[in-house]
Amino acid sequence: MRSKWLGRLPALTGLIFPIFGFAKGGGDDSAPTNASSGQQIAAYVQQHGMPNLNSLVHIELWAFLSVMVFTLVLYSRLRPAEPKLAVAAQIAVAACVVSIAVKLGSFPATYALYSSPVQLDPGLARTLWVIGDFAFAVSMLVQALSIGAIAVSGLMYGGIPRWLAGTAGVIAVAMVPAFILGGSVVVAPTLAWFLWLAVASVTLFVQGPRVATEKQPSARPSAVGAV
Repeated sequence: MRSKWLGRLPALTGLIFPIFGFAKGGGDDSAPTNASSGQQIAAYVQQHGMPNLNSLVHIELWAFLSVMVFTLVLYSRLRPAEPKLAVAAQIAVAACVVSIAVKLGSFPATYALYSSPVQLDPGLARTLWVIGDFAFAVSMLVQALSIGAIAVSGLMYGGIPRWLAGTAGVIAVAMVPAFILGGSVVVAPTLAWFLWLAVASVTLFVQGPRVATEKQPSARPSAVGAV
């Protein structure tokens, strides 16, 4: 019994990112936007530098990696239900890896921006901020591809509950225009994605891993007296 529940624990990794996101919060009203000047960004960063940041930013890297782990859990449910030539589950994993890599690639610029002990040059401050902001938008657009692939596989082949796959498809479609436009419109699909991750995590944990059953060929009764 214990091993049965231990085998389900990886599904709970889907809870890590939404819990982190809700605990960290969305920042404050004075945070820079695309319309902010370099001087405004430099001044904001000077006042909200590394010593004053929410302590949760230091575990943000691991929170992003948990999304990749949960996508692998989804893959383990989706792939066995797919036909041999289907690629949706593989696309989901590949897109998630690219999405996380893009976001993690911007961490050095973001760290340099917020860890400077002196106020940065406005031009440099804006450049570093744009790198982080652009990387986040691109990573979420690629993540939408991953979520969409999960939806396609789940709806077509039933590796996960179809209501879960259907809601993933709606969220994926909503994320694309939201992160292209940017601004406050990204809030709703991002929150929806957080909630989906949490619900999917609990659902897959309760459901447990798929058990593949091999069909045994039935023996044909031989005709009596056959030579």
